Amino acid sequence: MVLLGLGAAVVLLRELFRFPLGLPGHHGIEAMALLATARFYTNYRWGATIAATGAALTAAAIGAGHGGLFPPLYLLPGLAIDTGALLVPSWRRRLLWIPLFAALGHATKPVVKWVALGGADAHMGSMANGLPYPLLTHLLFGFSGALMAALGWRVFERRRSSS
Repeated sequence: MVLLGLGAAVVLLRELFRFPLGLPGHHGIEAMALLATARFYTNYRWGATIAATGAALTAAAIGAGHGGLFPPLYLLPGLAIDTGALLVPSWRRRLLWIPLFAALGHATKPVVKWVALGGADAHMGSMANGLPYPLLTHLLFGFSGALMAALGWRVFERRRSSS
């Protein structure tokens, strides 16, 4: 239930704080922080995917986002984080693995959106200037959010082991 709640928080935060910054992917900071926290929180190998499923279900239930395409886009970062963690068994010992997987997962959104809008001809919304800019901003925001979660988790773990 905690993992599903973290996923629901991803959507609720996005809906509550709709600041038009003009920076594609800026909600990746909180979204990837929460999905990374879900992965750190549990030893279950699909922890981030369960949280992402909670986000997708919440988005579908409240009609959040951009129609029917949006809820499945919540799943991809969770799958990327968990698949990366499965491929790199030492991910808990290295601070940057989960942020890297989260960045790649968050960057799936503009790629899927670009493909869904017809590729090279997709010049609307966040794709107004093509794919490179939103791809870069999604990578950076996704990495930043997950890095904050990784640093926070490391501090938590050190305090827990010293007490």
